Amino acid sequence: MSRFRANRAELYVSRQGGISLGDPPARGDGINFVVSDALARFWIIERLPGLSSYTELERYAARQFQQIFGDDPASWIIRIDPAPFTKQWLVCALPAEIAIDLPRKAEEKGWQVRGLLPHFISEYNAHCDSLKSEAAFCLASQEATTIGMVVRGEWKGIRVHPPLYRSKAGFKTLLQRDCLQCGINIDSLKQHVVGPLCEAAR
Repeated sequence: MSRFRANRAELYVSRQGGISLGDPPARGDGINFVVSDALARFWIIERLPGLSSYTELERYAARQFQQIFGDDPASWIIRIDPAPFTKQWLVCALPAEIAIDLPRKAEEKGWQVRGLLPHFISEYNAHCDSLKSEAAFCLASQEATTIGMVVRGEWKGIRVHPPLYRSKAGFKTLLQRDCLQCGINIDSLKQHVVGPLCEAAR
């Protein structure tokens, strides 16, 4: 996940807002932000032949974003991970007020911003080396249950659900639904669940 790689976060950005960003102990100290998946948007795009630049890929992703979510992509920051030798790529988007304004405010206070990632991406980066090429990776957090599915080393699907304590369906049911939507055999996936509510998924 090269375009999403960053150091571990020091400040969590909740969907509830109310971020308290104080001054750094020393000017230039680093800070990392992890953003709740409830604030993010994720989807998978197919690699299109003929795209000659990352700019063209961003425009393609922006059109898809508007079609899928119905929001104006100009108000969001979209990032794609065009992994080599794969046909499907993971895309994420964060509101511009978080992805741009929050780092700017931190830098004005004297922080050095080292990274800003959705929670799922942060956890995936921390665990991806231990995952099988056929995997269902789930982050069970207090604000969302995010499930991503990888088949033969390629992203096949990703979906953000309500947190497990608010969901009428358990993790197994959610995963089964997601697999059916993507045409994946659930039995072929090694399930890997992390996060504060991971025990609720067992």
